[in-house]
Amino acid sequence: MHEVLSITRALPSRFGSAVRLWIGALFLLMALLPAAGASAQAISAQAISPAAPPPVPAATAAPGGTDDMMMKMLSEGQDRMAGFRGKLAQRLRAAPEVPSAILATLTAQSPTGKPGHFLRVIGLIIALLVVGHAVQHVIYERPVARRLLPRRDAPRPGDSDLAARFPGLVARALMTAVGMILASLIAFGLATALIPDPTPMTEKTVILVGVGYLLVWTISLFWRLVLPPGVDRLRRDLSASGAVGIALMIGTVWLEALGMPADPHAVLVALFGLLTVLATVGALYVHRRTVDSIFLAGRGAGTVAPLERLALRLWFPVVVVYFACAWAALVNRLILGWPTELPLLLGAYAVAGAILAVYATVTYATHRLFHQRRPQWWSVGEPADDDRGGTADGSTPPSSPPPVAALDSYEALARRVAGILAAAAGVTVTLSVWNIPRMRGDAAEHLTSVMTICLIGYVAHQSIRIWIDRRIAEEGPVPGTVPGDEGGGHGSASRLATLLPLVRNFVLLSIVGAVLVSVLMDLGVNIAPLFAGAGIAGIAIGFGAQTLIRDIFSGAFFLIDDAFRKGEYIEIGAIRGTVEKISVRSMQLRHHRGPLHTVPFGEIHQLTNYSRDWVIMKLPLRITYDTDVEKVRKHIKQLGQALLEDPELGPKFLQPLKSQGVIQMEDSAMILRVKFMTRPGDQWDVRKRVFQELHALFRREGIRFAHREVTVRFAGEATVNGPAGAPPGEDARTLAAGAVLHTLDEDAPDAGAAAGRHKGAL
Repeated sequence: MHEVLSITRALPSRFGSAVRLWIGALFLLMALLPAAGASAQAISAQAISPAAPPPVPAATAAPGGTDDMMMKMLSEGQDRMAGFRGKLAQRLRAAPEVPSAILATLTAQSPTGKPGHFLRVIGLIIALLVVGHAVQHVIYERPVARRLLPRRDAPRPGDSDLAARFPGLVARALMTAVGMILASLIAFGLATALIPDPTPMTEKTVILVGVGYLLVWTISLFWRLVLPPGVDRLRRDLSASGAVGIALMIGTVWLEALGMPADPHAVLVALFGLLTVLATVGALYVHRRTVDSIFLAGRGAGTVAPLERLALRLWFPVVVVYFACAWAALVNRLILGWPTELPLLLGAYAVAGAILAVYATVTYATHRLFHQRRPQWWSVGEPADDDRGGTADGSTPPSSPPPVAALDSYEALARRVAGILAAAAGVTVTLSVWNIPRMRGDAAEHLTSVMTICLIGYVAHQSIRIWIDRRIAEEGPVPGTVPGDEGGGHGSASRLATLLPLVRNFVLLSIVGAVLVSVLMDLGVNIAPLFAGAGIAGIAIGFGAQTLIRDIFSGAFFLIDDAFRKGEYIEIGAIRGTVEKISVRSMQLRHHRGPLHTVPFGEIHQLTNYSRDWVIMKLPLRITYDTDVEKVRKHIKQLGQALLEDPELGPKFLQPLKSQGVIQMEDSAMILRVKFMTRPGDQWDVRKRVFQELHALFRREGIRFAHREVTVRFAGEATVNGPAGAPPGEDARTLAAGAVLHTLDEDAPDAGAAAGRHKGAL
């Protein structure tokens, strides 16, 4: 083990992490081959040793009973397990013979009787492929491909999005494929000229090397097209691990074609498969932070959707489990001698290719349909060279802002549908790669139909929701009230914005019901009894829920009459507040001091709306009897004109501030009233400013406010203070206090009536 680690550390640093991991694993497995042979000896001895006969039961069950069936199944399981252990021991006994079997196979099939013949042929083909690649670079790639690609694949502002890059990616893939095929044809032509009379085994060698060349370039092209710019280390290591896997697979196929014995060949395939798994998983582990940054595309881990966050956490364990299961299935097939149709280890490329092809195609069609450009989110920077594949400080590489993930547009919905279709394509390809029996006949047809119905219902549901949300947004936001303010009525939502949320809920529930009915009908369920039962249940519920039905119908008629809207300030009996939420059977009112009232529609007998059209506010002023009323009227008129010219307060007036004259005369004051008209909700701000300006005006002009006074006169005295101003006696004070209280009690009903009139004016 120490020697293996020393060899791995001694490798040059220019080799990728995956390549160094693969080489170290190769030396380790070669060192463990003799130990595998020793283990096989013990397993073989245990497998062929006679087993103790089972005890004879005292009484047997009746023929055909459950006990006989269980015993038969147990016996078959034991036989299969014994056969599996025997085949496993047979394969493991051949493990130490793998190097000698390879050498013997090459020697037996070589025309010269030396194994070096095939090595020379392989080296010649590789050299010819290099020559072919250089020739196609001169005659095709430089004069043709590079002149066409800038027009199709040149980076333009806003084109870093996958949908915008899709035409260029397809063009680059096609032109690169043409170049690879041209290089292969040139190499095969030169090989035909240099090897005039090849043997069948030599021809197979040439063909397999050419196929391996095409597959290696295909894997490299796949990662160049899929991965964003700036992640060269990740792309290089994944391409290297893919090339290692292709080379090992081609090598095992070549040795099988040359006639290598089955047992050593099976051991070699299992070892090479394990090396491929270690190389790929090791490359992804080293660069897992880079993959995370590509997945996040500049977003924070806490800002993504829950499903995306779950995928971010589970993608690497899922990859490890997939490759572990693929290698275990491969080993199982090799032990049992079953054929391996498609290498499961390379099936991940087929799954990823299918997902990306479907997603990119649908996304590009969406991009072309909506003619929109997304921000630059696909590209990420290459992290610093550290062993973990992340940045030096462990943070996510910077990138441009991502697109909006919420379904707030039809384009976002189309991208979501593209993801669903891509996932379906990935599942289908996975089933094909793993050769899992799929459902046939009616079951498959019903499942496909149900999934199609659900997808159509989902698209219809989201489309209607997006349309209604857009219309609500176009109507504008609902003006809010400041908590703790004296009242509401600061405007309201439009009638359409009030009704659309209810219509949205009704339509979406109808879609859900239609989807459920369609699914049941497709599954063969007779829904006629369901409708009949629903009708009977509806009648019973109707008798038992009369109050609920009254609330629903009352609310419908209130909304039809446009009695209130969301955001309006209304009064219902002793409850008042701003309409905050409207449901099917009730609404919620938020009082300006905070309490939230829920009012069923059926309980509304009279409703007062303070947020419609206009509002007039009247303010009473107490002035002394010696005040010149005409002078006050003129000054108030001038103040009203000045407030109209105020840039902040003027637009809030519908009618200016004006005097209504003296409306009442009391014992100690004249009651002068002023009024103004504003839009609902603005009267409170205007009233504050009017009081402030009136106070300043009266002080400036010498106009005095009248204060409440009570003058008590006694018989025989001028005033309560006596003729000479001497302090009154105790009896006089008591009598004066009683007179004041009597006067205040008489004024109380008038004050209550005035307060009621003021409340009505609001």
